Amino acid sequence: MTQNGRGFWRHLFGLLLALIATIVIVLAWQYGLDYLSGTPFEELRYVIFGVAVIGLLSALNSLTLRLMK
Repeated sequence: MTQNGRGFWRHLFGLLLALIATIVIVLAWQYGLDYLSGTPFEELRYVIFGVAVIGLLSALNSLTLRLMK
């Protein structure tokens, strides 16, 4: 019984982190790409966005693996 209760909170925590990550990614897409306009990195803004998203998701994965031990 305890195992099922603990698993429920782990899933809820994971869903909460996924929701927060989604909101951060959407906000970065909406507002963050405009900061690169007029700079030498303007042509690479989608590559920079992709690298930032992969870095964010990798950090969240590492964090959840450490917290869920």
